[in-house]
Amino acid sequence: MTISEAFASRSSYGVTYASLDESGLRFESEAAVHLIDGSLLTLAMPTRQDEKLAIHAVLCLQHGWCQAA
Repeated sequence: MTISEAFASRSSYGVTYASLDESGLRFESEAAVHLIDGSLLTLAMPTRQDEKLAIHAVLCLQHGWCQAA
């Protein structure tokens, strides 16, 4: 299976983790692909800007935890 085939598969998805500390929000994103042999391949990837803004709006602005982006 090529990487293109893996990401076109219904067995792939993206995950973004957000954490809040004294310096602000931090983001980590990864792609996860279930391979034919049953194993799981994860790859670090940059977090999309629109996703960062959406998470920021929910976590920070609605709760008053952070300043505007």
